[in-house]
Amino acid sequence: MLNKIKKSSLLAGAAIVLALSAAGSAIAETYPSKPITFVVPWGAGGRTDIVGRMVSNVIGSILEQPIAVVNRTGGRGAIGTKYVLDAAKDGYTVLVTTPGNQILGPVHRNVGFVPSDFRGIGRVAVGSVILAANKNQPFSDGKSLLEYAKANPGKVSYSAVKNVLPWLAAEALAGKAGLKFKHVPAKGDAEAVPMALGGHVNLVSSSSLNSIASHIEAGTLIPLIVFADKRLAELPDTPTATELGYAVTASPWTGIAVAKGVPEDRISVLRDALKKAVETKSIANFAKASKTTLSYLDGPGFEKQWDSEFSTFKEVVGK
Repeated sequence: MLNKIKKSSLLAGAAIVLALSAAGSAIAETYPSKPITFVVPWGAGGRTDIVGRMVSNVIGSILEQPIAVVNRTGGRGAIGTKYVLDAAKDGYTVLVTTPGNQILGPVHRNVGFVPSDFRGIGRVAVGSVILAANKNQPFSDGKSLLEYAKANPGKVSYSAVKNVLPWLAAEALAGKAGLKFKHVPAKGDAEAVPMALGGHVNLVSSSSLNSIASHIEAGTLIPLIVFADKRLAELPDTPTATELGYAVTASPWTGIAVAKGVPEDRISVLRDALKKAVETKSIANFAKASKTTLSYLDGPGFEKQWDSEFSTFKEVVGK
């Protein structure tokens, strides 16, 4: 009888050891050990989708796991963003993010999240809002614009769509510099740019260089200020707002993020993979072909950009 009890105890002990061993193996699972999903909160074929697919292909090769790109649209990007936030915090659901869904959504309304609910993997690509003037103005660069606007409150007008990045950038600059600009609403760059060219407004706050590049080349529009974190390669003589003394950035960036709560070691794996990916020749070639400006920023730096833009634009909207 005693032997039977001893034998049963040994078997039970062995079972416990095996169970603990299995649990330990699960905890120590090598990441990633299965396919990853990249969620794009915007439609297929757009800039965000293109960048997300470009990066996912290379990261998948680096991590030796397939990456599926899924478009979850709606709510101006809020639906896909919230989906990632609510997914398991295991590093297998990744957000391809932009200021439209992650910054501007929570700036304007309650969407169920704020930028700090996420962790930055890194910024991949960036554009810049550009403040440009009709050539027939009493100012010819960013410094003289600010001086003129300060001496003539409310006389400098600009065209832009309200509540989006170009409008926010111009209003944030005016607020920080203690100026008063006159905003003339437009439905988009296609309407805002001709307003400046025709002299109906002094300035246009444009969402991208592509919208005004031909007019800059023709000399009919003069770029005064870019709202990027550094000067644009295409406009090396045009200062940033920060250089002029006012830390305002408004960049239609695209990057990668995960929900807060994903283990730090898995975030590190993704960050390392993204850094390697953006340094590859294949991404450089793809970016050139798709006219995408690569501008890598590491995870912590990306998070600081979110914080800065969210607080700046929240202040503008709250006025």
